[in-house]
Amino acid sequence: MSTEHSAQGTHADARGIQGSHATNTTSQGNSPVLSVALFVLLFGLFVAGLYTMSLFTPLTFAVGMLLCILALYLTFDLVPRFLT
Repeated sequence: MSTEHSAQGTHADARGIQGSHATNTTSQGNSPVLSVALFVLLFGLFVAGLYTMSLFTPLTFAVGMLLCILALYLTFDLVPRFLT
């Protein structure tokens, strides 16, 4: 029974690979101007957070930490949604 199951799975996988290969297309990519603008904005926000943390009072450290977390959140969560 396990041999029959694995043989059916192999045939199904082969059909799935052939089907996805035929419909595989490449995107046109992102605008270089938009990519550079987002990089400058988000990297600047991250560096501003690091600078604010370096002032080293409890309030400025917390604000700097929030800026860094915001920059990382925007970079890794919202930018992929926006660009794809």
